[in-house]
Amino acid sequence: MEPTYVSAFPGIGTTRMYVGNDGNIYEASGGSRAWRNNNPGNLEYGKFTRDNGAIGTDGRFAIFPDTATGFNAMASLLATNSYQKLTIEGAINRYAPPNENNVEDYLKSIERQTGFSRSTPMNNLSKDNLLNLAKAMAKHEGNMSGKKRLVPRYEKYVWVTVGDDEVRPEHEALDGKVRTWYDTPHPGEEYGCRCHAESID
Repeated sequence: MEPTYVSAFPGIGTTRMYVGNDGNIYEASGGSRAWRNNNPGNLEYGKFTRDNGAIGTDGRFAIFPDTATGFNAMASLLATNSYQKLTIEGAINRYAPPNENNVEDYLKSIERQTGFSRSTPMNNLSKDNLLNLAKAMAKHEGNMSGKKRLVPRYEKYVWVTVGDDEVRPEHEALDGKVRTWYDTPHPGEEYGCRCHAESID
């Protein structure tokens, strides 16, 4: 049984590191970015996602403690006024704009998965309907699973800054230092931090 994750931050490359309530750190690797972040809707980090349970950021997108919290945040977004005044078709066009997506394929996938017509007003959908819509959207976008592992306490990395004048003094002092994942703070953990971790050659 997995622990409850209380905070999260970027690891090396595309990995994500989760701090468990058991005091251990777990690494999520492989799969899609949405899976690594427990963020099936790829919601950007900010007040809205923090208010809906985000425990960290990968620099742009929110990281949630589990997939259920991520789906609930996505459903909460679909319940906001900016989506509720639209039809499902309008909502998909807003969420997945045509310049980035094949909206017709997206809509057909949603209709097939949920049984909802694209002309259905969003404000006609119940909370459970919105959650089902969110899950259908995530499935269409291809949320692929990776793997998680317990990070050993001896495993080390190198702290690296971007090297400009805007680096925080306390982070500048850590530049090039070899640290374990159980040392705090972590690169990229604080919002706006541009530091990153590199593997030891």
